[in-house]
Amino acid sequence: MNLPTTMRPVKLMTLLLSATLLFSCKKDKDNNDTPSSFPKEVNIEYKVTATAGNLTKADVTYTNETGGISSVDNSALPFSKKLKKTVNKYEVLAISTTSSLPGGLKAEILIDNKVVKTETYTGNTIVHGIFTYQF
Repeated sequence: MNLPTTMRPVKLMTLLLSATLLFSCKKDKDNNDTPSSFPKEVNIEYKVTATAGNLTKADVTYTNETGGISSVDNSALPFSKKLKKTVNKYEVLAISTTSSLPGGLKAEILIDNKVVKTETYTGNTIVHGIFTYQF
């Protein structure tokens, strides 16, 4: 395709700017997620709170210190469990919460006092939710 002489510099400039932009943008490295930073010890906190209805209790299941599963039946709300665990890259934490009454529940996972994942669940007869977080 033959472009008019006045269009060639515009096309060339657009191509150069695009290439510059493409190669100048790079993802910043997060030192906490490099493979060499694992395994690492973290403080984990699981939280479950009522957000709607008259929910005062819920069943809570979560990944414990050994990587196994712990369950607390009819736990008073708000629920909080803190633990310290050595984790590997790609390791998964999970939390599940269930109430046999209608209403709303909010579940959170905090790592080193920072919320890394939160979900809210509602139901007209029961409330149930489960989610995971991967390092």
